[in-house]
Amino acid sequence: MRLLNLGVGKRVTALRVRLEDKFTLPERFKGTVVEKWANYWKGLMRDYSEVAINVVKESYNKPKKALFYGGATLFLYEAAKRSPDQEAFNTLMRNQTNRLITLPPAQQNPESAQYMLMLERAINHKKLRLLPLGICTIVWVDMYDEDDCTYPAICEYTTVGMLNFHERIIDVGFWNNFWRLRWKMRNYDISYL
Repeated sequence: MRLLNLGVGKRVTALRVRLEDKFTLPERFKGTVVEKWANYWKGLMRDYSEVAINVVKESYNKPKKALFYGGATLFLYEAAKRSPDQEAFNTLMRNQTNRLITLPPAQQNPESAQYMLMLERAINHKKLRLLPLGICTIVWVDMYDEDDCTYPAICEYTTVGMLNFHERIIDVGFWNNFWRLRWKMRNYDISYL
């Protein structure tokens, strides 16, 4: 609260006025595009500085709300930075496949083996798709090959629609992990204690 009493907004306004006095356009630029461009950027800077000042004042008035918004923004930023891609999926799948093939088929968990087989078939048929959404990545299986140029593959009425898209989702990648793949492979060995 002390910063508000010291007049943060007044200091920023005084600094802006001093800068505007120092940087004035020469007479030859008055009434030209350069002056309009300079006025635009001055106005933009004024607006954003007012917003920044109001955000600081509001954060002092309501610190819990500011902490919540700051934490949520930081979480979304970190989630977007750690959103997995195709390379991460391929690496994780290869690692899980290598773990699974070290066991004889009789000792493999049928659920894990079926899931890995389904993923391998989708990749081999070029039907596996990744949909990056910023903070997460959705892995889904398309009905047709990505190189298929037949009429059913191109026609908008025979492709996967928005109403049945959720039926085709097989995994969700978030925070550098594809969670369903990890979940299916957690007990890949039936004799593991």
